[in-house]
Amino acid sequence: MIEKMAMMRSIGNILDSCLAIRAGEQLLVLTDADNLAVGNLFTLAGIERGADTFLMVMKPRTRHGEELPKVVADAMKAADAIVAPTTFSVNHTSARKAASDAGARLIFFPGCQEKMFLDGSLDIDFVKQAEIIMRLSGAFERGESVRVTSNDGRTDFTLDIRGRHAVPQTGICHKPGTISPPPCIETAVSPVEHSTNGIAIIDGAVVPGGEVLDPFQITLKDGRIVDIDTATKDGRKLADLLKSYGDENMYCHVELGVGLNPKARIGRGVELEDEGEFGTLHLGIGNGITFGSSIRAVGHVDLVIRHPIVTVDGKVVLKDREVLV
Repeated sequence: MIEKMAMMRSIGNILDSCLAIRAGEQLLVLTDADNLAVGNLFTLAGIERGADTFLMVMKPRTRHGEELPKVVADAMKAADAIVAPTTFSVNHTSARKAASDAGARLIFFPGCQEKMFLDGSLDIDFVKQAEIIMRLSGAFERGESVRVTSNDGRTDFTLDIRGRHAVPQTGICHKPGTISPPPCIETAVSPVEHSTNGIAIIDGAVVPGGEVLDPFQITLKDGRIVDIDTATKDGRKLADLLKSYGDENMYCHVELGVGLNPKARIGRGVELEDEGEFGTLHLGIGNGITFGSSIRAVGHVDLVIRHPIVTVDGKVVLKDREVLV
């Protein structure tokens, strides 16, 4: 009981600071059978705030980005605001895109676990962090080319972002159609298709999958992963994961994201913290429609680098976990 009461502080922060729920709004709490306890708490909190609150429980999906049943998609499209504590992400779906196009504000929690509402990663000043996120987003928005390196020189790859728009996810969804997945607050940009080339050392996490304890190298050529170092345990796990999807587009690079949550930590067992830790970088592969890519796939996977050096048009914008814009 005490733990549930403690969770309500972060849940209240999400509804008040992130979604700005107002009395009379239609709030959809979309959850699955594995996360019903969290869904119930959001439902109670929504009712307390005077929102016309609906709880919808579905069978857990089998992977991130799996399309949702029509009845769920219709409910999302009709809602003013949505909060989605689920096992797998609803973000990379046509249902989510249709809901956003209809004006629904959406906060989603893929890989939801009760402990994420207790460890402080959701109890932050989202407005303050948004200022930092928007500064870095501006650099991506204005930029044409990106190079990512590391202090040890092992990571070195480039990508073209000309004509691409930054996708800031600040945690703040006050305007119609906005989305965010706290505690992973970040900014991201999609590379021009087939433009990423070079080598990256993945030493942070694989999402889904968890913390990387045995770093491995991937090689990217013309926007695709063409080689994974399977000499390490974590490299073999990624190779097996991508093969299991049975979709060649799962090897395509579709997102470059920078985690910017000062209280998120890799290794707590919470996927959104694995890619949200401040100053880390993740390469999203697979389905890229959320970020403006034309590449579609059956799922989406993020590969996290702990200490990247990010250069946009020759200017360093992130180094040693510090935003330099």
